[in-house]
Amino acid sequence: MFKRRLLSIVFACLPIAALAGDLPSYPFIHATGTAYSFVTPDLGEIDFDVSAFDPAPEVATALVQTRIAEIKALLVEQGLSEAAAGIEVRDVRKEIRKGAEQDPANPQYQIKASVHINVADLSKWPAVMRPLLAMPNLDAFAVTFGATQRIRLEEELMGEAVKDAQRKADSMARGFGKRAGAVAGISSDQLKNLGNAVGLVPSDRYNRANSRQRQNPDDMLTVTSLKMAQTVDALFRIK
Repeated sequence: MFKRRLLSIVFACLPIAALAGDLPSYPFIHATGTAYSFVTPDLGEIDFDVSAFDPAPEVATALVQTRIAEIKALLVEQGLSEAAAGIEVRDVRKEIRKGAEQDPANPQYQIKASVHINVADLSKWPAVMRPLLAMPNLDAFAVTFGATQRIRLEEELMGEAVKDAQRKADSMARGFGKRAGAVAGISSDQLKNLGNAVGLVPSDRYNRANSRQRQNPDDMLTVTSLKMAQTVDALFRIK
């Protein structure tokens, strides 16, 4: 952190030709502000696959349909109607089962469907999640939690992150007997042009996995707090 602050001050003193051509043509301070909070979620989402295989595809299809009917019955039993739970069955596909046990002369067909469930009442979470985990033909589980007031919470965090960036800029400027002036640029992510010019962008910052992450089934039974975070990158003129 000290090295990064020192770099920001040094760059403020360099001629603009030493940096990128699209950086501001005046002395500036670069500061990053962060803010985070832990939030109790009030929404939950469950994703999983329902699959069955059989030499007769209609038999496998019937088994998948039976499991989906059981899932809907479970939700109704917990007071969650199909509409309220927002259950979605999608991406139904049929394919020949792969594996060493497959008989090429008598192939088995696999029927698979992806299921998504919204749980708006998290007091029902363990009573819904536990039977699903024990139900046969279900796998590839993943759960996520959210908050109905997410937008308001994100706006509050943004304001705190901006204040943090301003505080850091003021602190760096005072170290040289100066003051941080007006904001000349701000972003809710890293200022890429500046970062590329002075080597502040980590090589893996923009690599994000889109695949479903593997989760421990025992962990899925507990409603966990959400850690919400916000970062801003800012440039301030130097007075």
